[in-house]
Amino acid sequence: MIMDNIFVRVLTRIFDFILLNVLWLVCSLPIVTIGASTTALYAVMMKVAANEEGYILRGFLDAFRSNLKQSTAVWLILLAVGAVIGIDFMIVRRMPGKLAEVGTVLLGAASFIYMVEVIFVFPLIARFENSTFQMMKNAILIPAVRFPFMALIMLVTGACLVLTFLNTTTILAGAVIWSLIGVSILTYANSFLLSGMLRPFIEKE
Repeated sequence: MIMDNIFVRVLTRIFDFILLNVLWLVCSLPIVTIGASTTALYAVMMKVAANEEGYILRGFLDAFRSNLKQSTAVWLILLAVGAVIGIDFMIVRRMPGKLAEVGTVLLGAASFIYMVEVIFVFPLIARFENSTFQMMKNAILIPAVRFPFMALIMLVTGACLVLTFLNTTTILAGAVIWSLIGVSILTYANSFLLSGMLRPFIEKE
């Protein structure tokens, strides 16, 4: 009987993760709404990680609607910044000698900060209420202050991406896994680390 209950709970959780993954994918298809979709996924997953979840579907859609404006604005800003960094890399590659080396180092540092922003800003939007500027600022400052958590989250996220792009086989397998349940699993894993990272700031609310 106990094993049956555990089996049912595991199957239910897997179904929830697949549902959330599909919701995230569908709501991200316009591309411009990826930010809002990611925020909604984190809003639900952080509650799941804390054993506070309610209705999965309603929770996702409510979070998507309530954070649509701010998350979309942030996502469009990040897209623009990412495009600038990409263009700068192409320009630097054509520079001679030392100038190219210096430019590569500077752009590498800028890219790292950019990745920190991309990874952490949407969980912050999901958990806190603040201005868009302050939210983007905190997405850099909070991970820097809570560096061990930042390092672990970036390591987990980076490892998943590296493993996906090892070769053609992993890319094809990754496409299936990410489309079906991979995004949910990664978000769920990150949510446990995020709860530790954000705990001091949540307690101050």
